[in-house]
Amino acid sequence: MLRRILAGGLALTATGLVLAVGSAAYADELKAPYARAGAVVDADGRLNLGKNIVATWRAATGKYCVQVTHDVDVTEAVIQITPRHALRLPHIAFRNPSATCHRDNTITVNVYNPHTARLADSGFDLSIS
Repeated sequence: MLRRILAGGLALTATGLVLAVGSAAYADELKAPYARAGAVVDADGRLNLGKNIVATWRAATGKYCVQVTHDVDVTEAVIQITPRHALRLPHIAFRNPSATCHRDNTITVNVYNPHTARLADSGFDLSIS
């Protein structure tokens, strides 16, 4: 009985160390070898992690702008967005200069609360290939 408890504790400790070391490797830059650009955007519009991203910002409640480097043309890119919170639904509102972002090579992302059908702040992950 004591042997099982100690073995289980040792396994949990080893798993914790692996998870702690694994998350530290992604602290500086988004590691996405097959994506041309990508961003992890927080609910306040700040860029958490990014690859080939110039800037991100929150333009208004639920409206976000992601400016991509000039090397990646967003007009012909395949873009995937994943919400960071369960009750939010992000979608691409506009590509390139929009009435919201006013900058070249930008993507406007609107995030909605599906229960109220209104714009709501939330973080999201964006991948451009």
